[in-house]
Amino acid sequence: MKNIIIFSGLLLAVLGLGSCKKFLQENPKSEQPVSAYFQTIDQVQSAVNYLYNVAEGPNSLFNVGGLYDGTYSFVFDNLSGLANNLVAQNPSIPYFASLTFTAENANGYLDPLWAQLYSNIASANTIITNTTSNTAISSTDAAPLLATARYFRAMDYYYLVRIFGAVPLVLQPYTSLNNLDVTRTSIDSVYSAIESDLNWAITNGSLADKPMGGNGNQVSKGTAETLLAEVYLTAAGYPLQQGQAAYTQALATATAVLNSTGGYALFDNSGGTTPFDKLRLTSYDGGTEYMYFVEYNSAIQQSAYPEYSIPNTFPLPIPNSPVQVAYTLMEQVWTPSTVLLGMYDSVNDIRRHEKQFFSSSFNYNSTATGLPVSIPYNVFMPYRWYDSVAIFQTADSGKYTAVYRLADVYLIAAEAANALGQDPTPYLTPILNRAYVTPPAIPADQAGRMTLILAERYRELAMEGHFWFDMIRTRLYPDVTTPGTVTFSSLVGHSNGRGRSFTSTELLLPVPPTEIQRDPNLTQNPGY
Repeated sequence: MKNIIIFSGLLLAVLGLGSCKKFLQENPKSEQPVSAYFQTIDQVQSAVNYLYNVAEGPNSLFNVGGLYDGTYSFVFDNLSGLANNLVAQNPSIPYFASLTFTAENANGYLDPLWAQLYSNIASANTIITNTTSNTAISSTDAAPLLATARYFRAMDYYYLVRIFGAVPLVLQPYTSLNNLDVTRTSIDSVYSAIESDLNWAITNGSLADKPMGGNGNQVSKGTAETLLAEVYLTAAGYPLQQGQAAYTQALATATAVLNSTGGYALFDNSGGTTPFDKLRLTSYDGGTEYMYFVEYNSAIQQSAYPEYSIPNTFPLPIPNSPVQVAYTLMEQVWTPSTVLLGMYDSVNDIRRHEKQFFSSSFNYNSTATGLPVSIPYNVFMPYRWYDSVAIFQTADSGKYTAVYRLADVYLIAAEAANALGQDPTPYLTPILNRAYVTPPAIPADQAGRMTLILAERYRELAMEGHFWFDMIRTRLYPDVTTPGTVTFSSLVGHSNGRGRSFTSTELLLPVPPTEIQRDPNLTQNPGY
């Protein structure tokens, strides 16, 4: 686990605010002003480590805030209509699920997200500016740390621009109270800044070319390339519609990872486990397929995800069972919708087989009779988060949370290649071959191939926070005609499966009114 410190990006001396110039002449003992920090590479490393904090920045989207509410990524899946939270306590979550959210009733939920992302940006700005200006720090030693700070700043803005649209683009640290009120920067300018940061990290950052787990659980070159490839893919679609030029960049960036000799590899069937077992097992955390993950440690900072793998209707204690649940609560915070389950062929798609991606029962041998017993669930539950040691022994899980995997890179390359009129087969085949008992034929026509590729993104990347963002960049919604057969229709006007239809308003979420009150130069998104 990385050593983490918290530092202040702006420290105002009391001396500057009072009339007595000798009021304080000592240096603070518990805090350091920024001018006194960033003097050594170790201090820079400590500051960079803080960017991985699960309570701020992009990692906060995947960190469980409240047991009944889950994560921000769950709420976006809920908004998409492809997942459900059956026990949410935060009043905003049902508003998102029912498409009845407004700027006012969503403010309490969205304002912390806005603040967490901008707090991470402020930390990154401070690191970049102060490290770059300190000539006593070796540029060689500083390069990968600066690259990491740029990576996080890019990822922060990538979430902000997709969620809220045009947002203030702040790339320098604040050193005074001047110019705190800023206007929203155009979406294309925000994307340009994101691409600039990631390209700098890849080209100038001297990042190790290896999976994140092989790089001490730190951002690697492949991590930055994966994010940049998806940024280009998103820029090719809505709202920028950069088309062919962006698809070309997405393909080139994705293939740089796929052609690398850095050790990136999809999980396979070796060792008596399926690739999808390996995505679940903690022993494979940090493995060759993971490009970016949120790190947890059962002894320091635990993951709550296993508590979402068994329903709250599960009998406690389990009758005549050799094991008992160690957690106090198990909750149904993320459950797949009927549409999502219908996207899989339950026979041919291994991911849909029992206890691969999802589970519908708990099975054990009775201590009374020695016979097998099955306890059926009332809903399908996400088996990807089933950590048996935590559930039945420790109630503490160190399971990492996957954000980007190599499978995503293959699918980005496939989508971009197909959009450019090229054959996506080399990129799509590895995904299909491991996911199906008998891999489906790849259609001969470009439109048919695109349908298959997009459907595979929903099937393969389920539970990783991609649903809503894929919908708004493609403006398409998946429809299931027969089990395992997926088509797509327009997102705007489509039912969310709960009696409401998506409108153009929901393509962006409301800027939190609290932020508009703080900064009168901010404006609200249309429809709110």
